Amino acid sequence: MDNANLTEVRKDLECMGSSLPEAFCRMAIMRLEAVGYTAWDAPGLWNLAFSIRKAEQEVLDHCHIDEVPNSLYFMLCDRSCGHFLHGLKQSGRLEIEGIDLSGILTSLSEGDVKVDFDKGASDEARLDALLGAMMGSGKEQLACYRKLRF
Repeated sequence: MDNANLTEVRKDLECMGSSLPEAFCRMAIMRLEAVGYTAWDAPGLWNLAFSIRKAEQEVLDHCHIDEVPNSLYFMLCDRSCGHFLHGLKQSGRLEIEGIDLSGILTSLSEGDVKVDFDKGASDEARLDALLGAMMGSGKEQLACYRKLRF
């Protein structure tokens, strides 16, 4: 990870009104690199900051809070990275070959627990499952932080 990339994302986030620390930006960049995304350029870094701020605002609005608690950083990181990768996919700029799709769930049932790893599914279907899981991460956690708004 390049420190200049980290500084750029943090600066862009600050301009967008976020108070998330540099450590969170590092976590998001490392999470994306862990799944195989390494094609960093200036527009990509801005899009990452935008995705982080978008996910942050969704959490703040849903919970009616002013600041994301540290305990939600992991969930927020997955949501942010999911939004980032989804945006790249929708614009046709995501190279699926670089993303590690091994072991991606294609379905998950809760009653009598059923988990499917469909090795016959296309890479696009597995990528969609990954993005869906990342963008919907932590719904149950948010209930613990939700406040009533008067």
